[in-house]
Amino acid sequence: MDDLVALATQQLGRVKVLCTQSGLKYAELAPTFMGAGIAIGFGETDYVILSVAGGGNENQLLITSGVLNDVTQDRAIALEAANYFTSNNSAYPVYLHDAEVGWALLMQQTFPVELLLDVPAFFVNFCVKALPQVAVSYRQTIAEKWDLGGRPWQWTTEDHNGLLIRSMM
Repeated sequence: MDDLVALATQQLGRVKVLCTQSGLKYAELAPTFMGAGIAIGFGETDYVILSVAGGGNENQLLITSGVLNDVTQDRAIALEAANYFTSNNSAYPVYLHDAEVGWALLMQQTFPVELLLDVPAFFVNFCVKALPQVAVSYRQTIAEKWDLGGRPWQWTTEDHNGLLIRSMM
């Protein structure tokens, strides 16, 4: 496994340096068979996962925030919500991640690592700090418009690991 994620881990190391230089504190996450990641939190349900996937995608940073976990498994309603947010604000796209372990709505941005290293203010303000704030707003809209159930992703090891794996799938 180490060989498969070595470059991803190396790229994530560069992102960690950027985080430290920008005053962002992060929590280390154990590498997976798909890549490596860290979590940056702002509250119990307000955080992002920064991940780099292996297998040829190591030049891209995936910036993921969970909107809702364990949503009702109604594809039409879940996709309607995801499409509503993405079509109204494509800078913060939402997608449905349906898996045997449960369905979730995730928000994810993908940018070249080099771009984010070159423009730290964009990385910090438009990506890392903004995604959790937008996720809160999206949760409120979902509660008003759709009966999707679900729960916010929590600042726990279990949710971090689940969101890390989903971020790279």
